[in-house]
Amino acid sequence: MNRCVVQRDESILFSDVKIADHFAARLIGLLKTAGLNENQGLLLNKCSQIHTFGMKFSIDAIFLSKDGEILHIEKALAPGKVSPHISKTVWVLEVRSGSCDRLKIDLNQQLTISQ
Repeated sequence: MNRCVVQRDESILFSDVKIADHFAARLIGLLKTAGLNENQGLLLNKCSQIHTFGMKFSIDAIFLSKDGEILHIEKALAPGKVSPHISKTVWVLEVRSGSCDRLKIDLNQQLTISQ
């Protein structure tokens, strides 16, 4: 699985992000993961809605446009939940619960994804 770095302006927010860019990787997502470190995440490509069925921990989910604009944020999405469908979303970044508050990530900010 490919990896990337997620930045806001010149600041690296997440340095160890796996990219789920095909069906099987998106389907499995974080199911086999016990938790995420502060610098880790999963970037789901071609995705506009997520669920946390079968997961063992809560996450923050950041819904991004094709240009990296933050369209929606689900904070502390608990296991067994479904997010709303967010139109115009191309990427969903799943990160450790609390990351959005800790890093002051908010709507309409621009994130950059680089490999």
